[in-house]
Amino acid sequence: MKNYLLEIGCEELPPKAVNIAISHFKEKLLEGFEKFFEYDTPENITVFGTPRRIGFLIKNLREKEPSEEKTLIGPPAKVAIDEEGKFTKAALAFASKNNIPVEKLQIIENEKGRYIGVTITKEGRKVEDFIKEFVPEIINKIPFPKNMRWNDTDFRFSRPIRWIISLLDNQVVDFEIAGVKADRYTHLHRFMTLPIGRGERKEIPDALSYEEILKLGFIIPKYEERKEAIKTQITGFASSLNAEAILDEELLDEVTNLTEFPVGILGDFSPEYLVLPKEVIITVCKVHQRYFNFQKDGKLTPKFLAISNTAVKNREKVKEGYEKVLKARLEDALFFYEEDLKHNLEDFYPKLEGIQFHHKLGSMLEKVKRNGELALLLAKELDFNNTKDLLRANKLSKCDLLTEMVKEFDELQGIMGMHYAEKQGEKPEVAKAIYDHYLPKTSDDQLPGTDIGTILALADKLDTVISFISIGEKPKATTDPFGIRRNSIGIVRLLVEKEIDLDLEGFLKDILREAQKTKILKFADINRNWKVVFDEELIPEILDFINGRFAAYMKEKGFDTDIINSVVSVNKPNLYRNYLKIKSIQHLKENPEFTEIMTVFKRVGRIIPEDFEERFDETVLKEKEEKELYAKFTEVEKEFSKDIKNRDYKKALNELLKLKPYIDNFFDNVMVMTEDKKLRENRLSLMKLINNIFQKIADFTKIST
Repeated sequence: MKNYLLEIGCEELPPKAVNIAISHFKEKLLEGFEKFFEYDTPENITVFGTPRRIGFLIKNLREKEPSEEKTLIGPPAKVAIDEEGKFTKAALAFASKNNIPVEKLQIIENEKGRYIGVTITKEGRKVEDFIKEFVPEIINKIPFPKNMRWNDTDFRFSRPIRWIISLLDNQVVDFEIAGVKADRYTHLHRFMTLPIGRGERKEIPDALSYEEILKLGFIIPKYEERKEAIKTQITGFASSLNAEAILDEELLDEVTNLTEFPVGILGDFSPEYLVLPKEVIITVCKVHQRYFNFQKDGKLTPKFLAISNTAVKNREKVKEGYEKVLKARLEDALFFYEEDLKHNLEDFYPKLEGIQFHHKLGSMLEKVKRNGELALLLAKELDFNNTKDLLRANKLSKCDLLTEMVKEFDELQGIMGMHYAEKQGEKPEVAKAIYDHYLPKTSDDQLPGTDIGTILALADKLDTVISFISIGEKPKATTDPFGIRRNSIGIVRLLVEKEIDLDLEGFLKDILREAQKTKILKFADINRNWKVVFDEELIPEILDFINGRFAAYMKEKGFDTDIINSVVSVNKPNLYRNYLKIKSIQHLKENPEFTEIMTVFKRVGRIIPEDFEERFDETVLKEKEEKELYAKFTEVEKEFSKDIKNRDYKKALNELLKLKPYIDNFFDNVMVMTEDKKLRENRLSLMKLINNIFQKIADFTKIST
């Protein structure tokens, strides 16, 4: 068995580029080398990634692919063989085209008849031949968001390539990329081996010795090991401080990919900066310096941990450098904070006119006003009565965009608004709603903690989605510059996880009616003419987009795709109710008789012709089994309707299960598609009645059994 090593040595890669390369290799290698594995387990593949090198080690490769037999079919035998049994020109042409000796042609019979053909054995490629073809191809296809050229080869990559190792056991597998030929030499740590700045040039004798040699040269090539080493240092320093480390996963990931040999250095900052909101200090440390913070009882300590890429003798000098840079940043932040507090947050409200939301959608002030109108509609729909505080929070919601702090650190929008509002005596629920209305920012972010914040968050996200779709700015497969997809996911999570019982289609129609009377969902053009940017034709498109995010969200939660589709396809877009229906069917799937149940329920739906108009007449019922089924149906429908009204879909499904033996009996003993038109249509109408209540939960015909 063979082992193959690839290392691509680069100028420093951006942290995200390292992750992209790692993910790309993990996705492509197992499939690409599949024919060379005796057992294609992920343990055979180790992927490396640091800021200065990316690559992989593949173990236990066959020396060549297994040989394959392939049958080539030629012309029909009656055309290829003449009356004397000799091959015709058609047969000879087939043999010549495929480089086959005529004597190897044979008669092959298949379902279509008798043909001439030949079975050939295709020898498998040697693994080194495959590597020469496949490896340059997957390197070229790493999907970096931005690439560059650095020489006249026209090859594009995230950063210039400086060396390539390509070793099959102890032999170099030759290929060339961007003018760099593959060999067996790497470079060790840039600052901890000589020459400084480039690192020692080191020979790798064979593929399996690579990782050990790198570690001796102060390189930890595996992303996971570096990350764990950093986490261990952070928690170790936290323990020594009797504090809790604030472990930001995004920062941890970034720092892991900024280092090859991570070394933690503990630093201090003056306690005078602790007057700043906690989030400000954390943001300064994270965004500008990539430092980690510590806290005790929820309050920051005046300590930080920097992760250096080098172990140095004089740590104190390096520590002083880190502290000096942080002090300057915190001094700026303190100045911004004190300057901002000289103004009331409300003073910034009219100045929002100067911030453009979008050139087709007016200013940020106009967006805030639209948000307010939507929030009032939502409050009415949800029976929320505290509209005074709701409108106050909405008015202040975007004012911090004009503060000095948020201009410098846009990550703090909403957070600074909350802190400034608290300082200036606003009600706690109003101040908190300023922060809450941005939530959730991601698919796994926290949700608003206040009712006011929840309503404002929904209003803000609905306005964004509706407005941008209305002007034709839809997200593309790989880009979403206006955050429409993100905001739609936010709408889904708010409605589902906050258990908000809202019919989105009905609410969009309410918005449309309101738009004719107020400035809701309107914007001012260059000439200050107000226009409605939303019309009824767009409602299906908006609902389809949000429903698409809902389906993806349900799938992420572990629900089956067919169950999701069965519910979404026949129900109004009340996302919370649809979630409960999906959940109840998924629970029913645990029933050992689920397949049998669905088979019966699906039979009801499938027997009904498309566009069939129900005209049920109880007096036409003839057979005992159809009478019994209808009687049970009327009994079940009554309880089922109560359960639907109470949103108890699990109980409603249990009611439907009571119909199963009666439906079975009906199909076993009654001919639905009888020649008697009156009887046939009445029996189909009975099926339609039953299917109608089925579809108040789902279209069971879409569920796979």
